[in-house]
Amino acid sequence: MDEPQRDEKMKPGDVDWSEMCSDAMQLILESLSIPDFHRARTVCSKWYSVSKSCVAGSRNRYPWLILIPEKSSDSKPSMKLFRKLSDTNSCRLCDPRDGKTYRTRYLGDQLSESRCIASYGNWLLMLNPSLDFYVLNVFTGERINLPSLSLRGKVSFERKDDGGFFLEHSWFDRETIINRYIETAVLWIDEKTKDFVVCWIYNDQYLFSFKKGDDSWWHLEDTKCLAMAYKDQKLCVYTSDHHIKILDYSGDIPEEIIEGNPYLNHPFYYDLQPWEYIWKRRLAITTSGDVLIILSLKKTLENEEKRLFYIFKMNLQGDEWERVDSLGNEMLVFGDGYTLAVAPAKEDVRGGVIYFVADDVWPPHTNKLLESSTGTFDLATTEISWSLHYCYFSNIRWFVPGSDKQ
Repeated sequence: MDEPQRDEKMKPGDVDWSEMCSDAMQLILESLSIPDFHRARTVCSKWYSVSKSCVAGSRNRYPWLILIPEKSSDSKPSMKLFRKLSDTNSCRLCDPRDGKTYRTRYLGDQLSESRCIASYGNWLLMLNPSLDFYVLNVFTGERINLPSLSLRGKVSFERKDDGGFFLEHSWFDRETIINRYIETAVLWIDEKTKDFVVCWIYNDQYLFSFKKGDDSWWHLEDTKCLAMAYKDQKLCVYTSDHHIKILDYSGDIPEEIIEGNPYLNHPFYYDLQPWEYIWKRRLAITTSGDVLIILSLKKTLENEEKRLFYIFKMNLQGDEWERVDSLGNEMLVFGDGYTLAVAPAKEDVRGGVIYFVADDVWPPHTNKLLESSTGTFDLATTEISWSLHYCYFSNIRWFVPGSDKQ
């Protein structure tokens, strides 16, 4: 992040805020709300440096909720109420720890038509109806546009002359493709340098990725992909034959790691009981670098349904996948691909918890209200705590403000 240049035409008495003493900067930063803090720390490199020592910029991070307005018809009876509660070009941020709600600044005219498919720190990976991907800072409104995909014909992927791809699908409209066929994605971005990696999977098969400096989307050939997670320039991919592939993103083109992949010859299998039904599979990477496989499933016994999450980890000594019932002092947001360390002294931010949204668990057909809700799953008790939200027209998801490099 470059230092701002002093204006040669500054008049006597004008203030250059980058020259303020560090103690004064820290006092200002610590007096701000969390959203304003994340905006202020981007003023210049000195403010960014001072922000690292502030409480709001510490490693005590925890998930927030973001409520993204969803496109809806004015003919719906409840739409007037919705427009009073929110507008269509900004989001609501909910801090579950202190119960406060914030409204973001203007985030774009197409916000209500776009869908958030991944998050990392203060950034969201968005996809609009034109099949245009972009990365959006929820606090500052900064936007990074990614290359487009062209849409025509029935399903197939063809490389264009310029190295891009045609995404072909004839019998579904684009909104259906966005909501049904592009469900799995990961995002990583460096808050300071803006280096980033974006990966997404189409129809549980085709993996595409793009990183800063690329000219076009890269496609993983001859592999059907179901889930993935990214950490330290490596993408771990869970394939349809239940293996884990590792791709190295440190070079110009992603390269598969063979010799350094401890999971290569150890496919994952779980012997389902007759009363168990898998809903979704996801990967996550712990702070120490271990790969986790997370199953969202339901268990039906004596006409009673229970929604559960099972976590599996490779025993590298025994070369077997084993179910674990604890994350220690870590938590995870289901689908985001990484765990988050929790400060042990914080009673209101617990480890061993999985944060999820309604679509992450087996559909609650008997309770329509839960379709617009979020929840937490306690690994120790196997119990779910649900939270309902008044803004039923929003695309709701968890995200974790801040940076893992303080």
